Amino acid sequence: MRPTFFLLLALSLLLINCQKETESFPDFELSYFPSDSGHYVIYQVDSIYYNDFDRTIDTVSLLIKEEVGGQETDNRNQSYQRLNRYYKRDSSPWQLAEVWAIQIEGSFAYRIENNQRYINLSFPLKINRQWDGIPYIRRDTVISIPGGSIDIYKDWDAFEIIELDGSYTYNGQSFDSVLTVLQVDKINNIERRYSLERYAKNYGLIYKEQLILDTQCNGNIANCIGIPWEQKAEKGYILNMTFLSSN
Repeated sequence: MRPTFFLLLALSLLLINCQKETESFPDFELSYFPSDSGHYVIYQVDSIYYNDFDRTIDTVSLLIKEEVGGQETDNRNQSYQRLNRYYKRDSSPWQLAEVWAIQIEGSFAYRIENNQRYINLSFPLKINRQWDGIPYIRRDTVISIPGGSIDIYKDWDAFEIIELDGSYTYNGQSFDSVLTVLQVDKINNIERRYSLERYAKNYGLIYKEQLILDTQCNGNIANCIGIPWEQKAEKGYILNMTFLSSN
């Protein structure tokens, strides 16, 4: 009888653990991450690039349109949606820039951007909920930027929901029930890593801000202490991506 008892106990514990790993959540939470084909959002995107090679600073502004495309299947036989990204400046026509992907699998919502797979949301949505948002990305990954390269994911830890049911207005459009995800907020004398996203019901991503910056302060770090990063940065970029309109 003892072996049977311990076998049943082990099976019970296994079942409990599985239940913990696949937490249930209400369907309405998926409205923060729309995946219906044809859904789109247009963003105003403003970027500042710090070129470490020639010590120049460039500002780029454009419109980005993200539109959910058709459903496909990945190499794990899991379905995902294409995310077609178009860009334009002023009144010029939209041009297809790249194709990313979005996916909802289990209790996670993913964005695959430039072949990098992020877990942007973790369900159920709870204040202070934390998770590893980049388990498929090496922390020492280096990306190319004007004038060189930078290790964008250095010191990234857990993503965290720091706000639920917030209210924001972007370009005349008011949103309630907004959730805010802090992806990273690290700073020292020579490095700044900050990334934050906001999601609204029925719209999805409505705001993204990143500061990925390095400096050596022209070799005199002591003189840089207390100076805003926008002024002392020598390499990297600042990104602001803000909701303009949607269907």
